[in-house]
Amino acid sequence: MSYSSFCYLALNHHAHEIRVLTLWPGCPDDPLQCDLSTARLTTRPVFNALSYVWGDPVNPNDPDTVITLDGCNFPVTASLFSALRHLRPPVGGHPLRLWVDAVCINQADLEERSQQVAMMRDIYASAERVVIWLGDEDDDSNAVFDALGDIVAPSSHQYDEEQAGHRQMLMRQCSGAFYSLADRRPWFSRVWILQELAMAKQDPLVACGWKSVAWSVFIDACKIIARALFTEIGMVRQKVQDGGYKRLDGTMPDTDANDVSDDNTVKVLAKLKIDVLEDLHDAVRTRNGESLWKLLIISRTSESTDPRDRVYGLLGLLEPDALDPQNSFVIPIDYRKPTAAVYADAVSHIFSRGEGPYFLSGAFLPGTSAAAPHINSLPSTIAQPSLPTWVPDLSRQVAGKATQPSGIQFHPPAGISVSGVGTDCNNGRVLEDGRTLQVEGLLVDTIERVIPLGTSFDSLVEKLPDIESRAAEARERPFHFGPSTAALIEQFKRKEPLWRTLISNKRFMSGYDAAPSTYEEAYLNLLNQRVSPLGADRSEDDAQGNEYELCLERCINNRTFFLTKGGFFGICVPDSREGDIVSIIFGSPVPFILRPAESAVSVSSCERDYHFLVGASYVSGIMSGELVDELYCEDLMDSTTFFIQ
Repeated sequence: MSYSSFCYLALNHHAHEIRVLTLWPGCPDDPLQCDLSTARLTTRPVFNALSYVWGDPVNPNDPDTVITLDGCNFPVTASLFSALRHLRPPVGGHPLRLWVDAVCINQADLEERSQQVAMMRDIYASAERVVIWLGDEDDDSNAVFDALGDIVAPSSHQYDEEQAGHRQMLMRQCSGAFYSLADRRPWFSRVWILQELAMAKQDPLVACGWKSVAWSVFIDACKIIARALFTEIGMVRQKVQDGGYKRLDGTMPDTDANDVSDDNTVKVLAKLKIDVLEDLHDAVRTRNGESLWKLLIISRTSESTDPRDRVYGLLGLLEPDALDPQNSFVIPIDYRKPTAAVYADAVSHIFSRGEGPYFLSGAFLPGTSAAAPHINSLPSTIAQPSLPTWVPDLSRQVAGKATQPSGIQFHPPAGISVSGVGTDCNNGRVLEDGRTLQVEGLLVDTIERVIPLGTSFDSLVEKLPDIESRAAEARERPFHFGPSTAALIEQFKRKEPLWRTLISNKRFMSGYDAAPSTYEEAYLNLLNQRVSPLGADRSEDDAQGNEYELCLERCINNRTFFLTKGGFFGICVPDSREGDIVSIIFGSPVPFILRPAESAVSVSSCERDYHFLVGASYVSGIMSGELVDELYCEDLMDSTTFFIQ
């Protein structure tokens, strides 16, 4: 029993042909009888499109996951088999016409697969309805689906006291089960669902076991339960007269929020996967798409069976302008390419849109020797090279999977950029070899010494006096980019105290606000004693009460202190070492650490020195664009062309 018993007929790609699965009615325990037919999207065929999780690989020897397709045995995944069994019309009903990627695309034909994936935006947009399959039911899911109708009701509906109490009780009883369903089911982590949901022209149907509900009801229930639950635990804020927001208990939060009410009077300080899906759905409906770098950020926790689908699964959501070859590098869908080439195509596109430096500044970069995710199905004749250092591993963009810290840790407070007024400049292009990035920037200095910040809080505190002493000595070193810059450089180096530099000058639990001056006292207390009295024995209450110490704790294993030959100092990724250079790439809010390569690269028949991209950094005294605005823009400092591989 195998795929060989069924033979696909070729599709006419130029005629926009697709295959449609017909699922015939039957009793729950009957074998699944299906047929395949071809249809042209241009003729507006009637079908539903299934959105589901593939799950475990197909087991051709499992008779319990085999359907009959055009009279032939056809093995499918257990997830798809269950979906078809639950969606099958009852005896006497009308056949159900479905588009299901695993069956309607010949997965063994890489050329057809590439062509059909490129059409998926149109396929889901053409479907009469998108059917979302969350999986088999359980006690929690049944309780949630049974309660949704009572939780979601028209705002004009008047409840008496008893009805209101019943509704409140339902929300309390279902909140845990609802969020377990809405945030932990594998469907919500799948990258393809972003496109499948966003392109739906009508309200999708959400099915779980034998129960189903409209997506609009599902998302409305999420907002209602979120508002009720998060209000109780102080994670909701209201508008105040100055246009800002405050929590319902009157305190002012520091983080951004997402709406949970139509009038924007209440905002919730939590964003679950389901909220992200709805945000993206709105973006497609209102703006016809989104930029790739934003999509990659939105989907960073999403997963795919094929790592290349971390890119291909998002292309149908791109804003129309990004698909114009005259305005952008258009990413070709080609499943004959290795992962490194696909990810490089994605970053090339982002650079062609003028968003490359900023994107790299917040990514988890791969380091100087990172292998790309391997594709077992590629022929052995196709090489699968490692990732260029400027190409993030897009399948590892969360802290638990990444090999080194995110550049976000080194970002200065909001509104500040090492590139100064040039933050939004269009900078960078990928050369024809697909592995060399050419960018313009400033060569700041060479790293002379690196000091790891330790593996524990106590070891970090023990190093503070030495680090403070070295930073003070560095400020006294004479350094300039020309005689007329000496006074400015000395001013820059004395601009920011070390205690701010060590934490990227950001407040605890805020990616936007500058560290308050009250942190200085906490730093001085640590500096004046080699071992903090809180140390390893400090209580949780004590730790929570000292935000600066908590900021420093985040440095452990994630950051290294460095000093340059000319007296600059800062923090950088742990992989940095002596001899690396500190650079500013125009358009990035943070400096980058580059490593000179021992050989050269050929560019336009000329040999050029090139570098490896090690990671992001934070450099004291220049994070507000001082070198760019006051030296480079005043013709007191020359730019450098960097070639990065």
